[in-house]
Amino acid sequence: MLQTRYTPSGKRKKRNLPWQQVASALLGAAMVAAFCTFGLKYMVMSDVVKAKPAQGSANAPGGAPQSAPLPSCELSPTPADTPTASPTSTPTPSPSPTPFKTILTEDSEAGKWVYEDEKVRIDIAREQPLKNVVATVAVIARKGDAPALRTAFAEGSFGQNVRARTREIAASVDAVFAINGDYCGYRKDGVIVREGVLYRDKPAREALCLFADGALRVMHEQEMDAEALLAQGLTDTWSFGPILVRDGAMPETFATDVKGKNPRTALGQRPDGSIVAVVVDGRLSGYSEGMTIAELAQYMLDLGCESAYNLDGGMTSCMYFNGNVISTPCGTANKERSLSDIIYVGKN
Repeated sequence: MLQTRYTPSGKRKKRNLPWQQVASALLGAAMVAAFCTFGLKYMVMSDVVKAKPAQGSANAPGGAPQSAPLPSCELSPTPADTPTASPTSTPTPSPSPTPFKTILTEDSEAGKWVYEDEKVRIDIAREQPLKNVVATVAVIARKGDAPALRTAFAEGSFGQNVRARTREIAASVDAVFAINGDYCGYRKDGVIVREGVLYRDKPAREALCLFADGALRVMHEQEMDAEALLAQGLTDTWSFGPILVRDGAMPETFATDVKGKNPRTALGQRPDGSIVAVVVDGRLSGYSEGMTIAELAQYMLDLGCESAYNLDGGMTSCMYFNGNVISTPCGTANKERSLSDIIYVGKN
């Protein structure tokens, strides 16, 4: 008995007609035949391939060479992933400092001279501070830590009756600038220290002292302990006088026996540390008569000195620059008197 069939909606499904049944049977038979013809053949060939040994393996007959391995499928690292050695940084060499070009100008007619190197600058001018008075003023400014001023003896030796002119001593030490000193070889007393060496320790008068830091100080020799001062950096002393300016003021009296107007040489210091050297021409009628000690002290104050000291004067007074005497000495044939020592600035 044939079973009654229904559609999903509940309606009775129509029975297949006889010709439809025949067509279905033929279609099924065709599918079976196709499977037998092609499907079984494919299944058999797959099994054969699986059973065949790999070419070039140890079981391959005749020891056939192995096939080259397939390339790895791993991805090559990209440039971003590849660690790169950082380039060795070559330090840039520091440029060599440009050597300072020495400045040297001379105009004797205008009364102007300038010298400058890596260590010092010197500005010199001829002035007329008083009527019938001519002075040559040098301002010496050091640019480093070393003192600008140095000292030298005639013939390089300390002692009495060892003498030479300022220009001769200056030339012997290759000085660019020089003034006369205190003529220390003329006396047998005083506290004399030069270039850090104590030559004489017999206190007698007022002194000028130079220290390693460039400071100039004035003091009485009777109050000086030379050995203690040397330990504190004392490098040079001059024993002549008198003191012209101390702590920015003039003394009430001056300890000197050289009265009247005369050629003078003085050395002082400004608050900024610069040195002021002055040579006053004198005893030259119609040109320059010179200064008194009080006038010289006032002049050093006017030049800005907080301390100042009188050195040897008269025919000894002399200022030298770059091979020439630029002041006007009153000695024989307009030449300065021979003496024992100078104060100078050397060429760099």
